[in-house]
Amino acid sequence: MEEVYKKGLTRAIGLSNFNIEQMPRIIDNCEIIPHNIQVECHIYWPQNELFDFCQKYNISFTAYGPIGSPGRKESRLGVLGVADINKEPAPLEDAAVKSIGEIHKKTPAQILLRYLIQRGMIVIPKSTNEGRIKENFNVFDFKLEESDMSALANRPIKKRLFLFYWARKHPDFPFEPMD
Repeated sequence: MEEVYKKGLTRAIGLSNFNIEQMPRIIDNCEIIPHNIQVECHIYWPQNELFDFCQKYNISFTAYGPIGSPGRKESRLGVLGVADINKEPAPLEDAAVKSIGEIHKKTPAQILLRYLIQRGMIVIPKSTNEGRIKENFNVFDFKLEESDMSALANRPIKKRLFLFYWARKHPDFPFEPMD
């Protein structure tokens, strides 16, 4: 990737689905520090340590699944090792999110997106619904209060929603500690 960047064939080097244990290994072995990382991030999987690491190295941070990805087959069906995914409320159904939304007259999705944007992250919500796409853009006409940010940061549920079960046997599977 670095050679492609040096030749001017790309404007940036990006990573996806790396964890906090893998990132120092990347930094220690690269000539050009990656420009961006894209990982799952939402109120139930806030990636605080990884986000802080990226800020230290000036790596932009892109959050996918910022509203919890409610339309994913796995989250609906509970298949292949993710059966417990539905035991807690989805981020869109979280009581604190709904309450904050009522105060600001915003939807739960808008609260979840604004929270990550206010933290300094890039968010990429997926939707094929025109109304939701428009709704997702309406997050720049309000700010969450410090108490809102704290309530969202301190949700008791901590869980990953994207498990990548098909890659579990890969030697660099990023969702378990590295040796």
